[in-house]
Amino acid sequence: MKSYKLKKWIMILPLISAFLWVGCEDLDFPDPNNPTDETATVQSLVTGAEAGLRTDIGVYLRDMLVVGREAYYLEPADPRYTNELMKGPVDAGGFLAMRPWNANYKVIHNCLNLVASGDAGASGVGKTFHAYALWRILSLTNENGARLNYDGVISSSVASKEDVMAEIVSLLDGGNSDLAGAGDAFSFSLSSGFSGFDTPASFTKFNRALKARVSVHQNDWASASAALSSSFVDDAGDLSTGVFHVFSSSANDQDNQMFEDASNDYIKLMVHPSYATDAHSGDGRFSTNVTVRDTSFPVVTYDGLTSALAPTVWASSYDPVPMIRNEELILLRAEVAIGNGDFASAEADMNIVRSAAGLAGYSGTNASNAIDRVLHEKRYSLFFEGQRLVDMRHYGKTGDLPLDRTGQVDGDGEAIADDAVVTFPIPETEVEG
Repeated sequence: MKSYKLKKWIMILPLISAFLWVGCEDLDFPDPNNPTDETATVQSLVTGAEAGLRTDIGVYLRDMLVVGREAYYLEPADPRYTNELMKGPVDAGGFLAMRPWNANYKVIHNCLNLVASGDAGASGVGKTFHAYALWRILSLTNENGARLNYDGVISSSVASKEDVMAEIVSLLDGGNSDLAGAGDAFSFSLSSGFSGFDTPASFTKFNRALKARVSVHQNDWASASAALSSSFVDDAGDLSTGVFHVFSSSANDQDNQMFEDASNDYIKLMVHPSYATDAHSGDGRFSTNVTVRDTSFPVVTYDGLTSALAPTVWASSYDPVPMIRNEELILLRAEVAIGNGDFASAEADMNIVRSAAGLAGYSGTNASNAIDRVLHEKRYSLFFEGQRLVDMRHYGKTGDLPLDRTGQVDGDGEAIADDAVVTFPIPETEVEG
């Protein structure tokens, strides 16, 4: 299992006597996830924004993993995961499209209040979270764009992908400027997911890391390179160092919705079989991320899909989920080098992560193989982090994603729709008509 550098919070169970005591009281306290005008302190808005980014993260990641063919979600109680997500079209009124959209726009509204607070540190954090939320929305909707008007007026046009990307960059750069004027410390606390990134100076490194990711996907190699130089990229550092979503059993919080015990008889979240087929022999990332089920724990089959690969990315219901890590930054730097035609530097960066995975380094990296190589490394290094679909779109390679069910017919000889790589629609509640 991945071992992330993250300080653990100690969770203290309440005493029975205390529980009985509060049972006699009127429990009237503000929910930081849903602050009102009366309760919206800077701290509650920051806490609420972080919590909002975790809300429905299971739906968001399952969307990204299934469409990106990293996983199957074999849920007999809800066949939409093996039909809508793998055949299309995705229902604009269904939960697969609407819940991640709603969760991220709720975060954005918190962030707008942070920016309006007059606190430079809060504004820098708010703009950074706002940009991250828009990035996640666009990761689903892609060319369908997103809303940049936040007033609920659906007669306003949905912004194009290019305009949304430009807005993300503007927010990150604005956040960076705010953080520069925020002093030595924040006036509020961030969760343990930001351990090591919880001051204006260190949070700026997270902001620049996100800017590097976005700039790479814009093919803006100069901006990406500049952002990386101000991020936390570290050739000799722990590849797992980064910023994370963290979970707990506390009130108004949630667990990691992606975790399932790999030894269960039936697991809904299964790794796509191609992850084993395409792995390089001896890759420690494969053995860390996956267990191959044997006769004791049988393969899982549903709706014509079968896998014997169970994910072991998380060891418990409270393990963290990365936002961005050093390993990704090193591979983003490799992409920048490829974009600049510097294949020797790209190869050196890819070989940093290959060495950590126990693999021999590449040689002979050139224009004909560099993109495929960096995509392979990102696939295995960033497994289940929700990046593969976006990466494959970026390089025009969604046609290389495996389609498992094609050319099928039903019992009456009628054609069954082939699998496809889908794009998420704008939710029906966000468009007129």
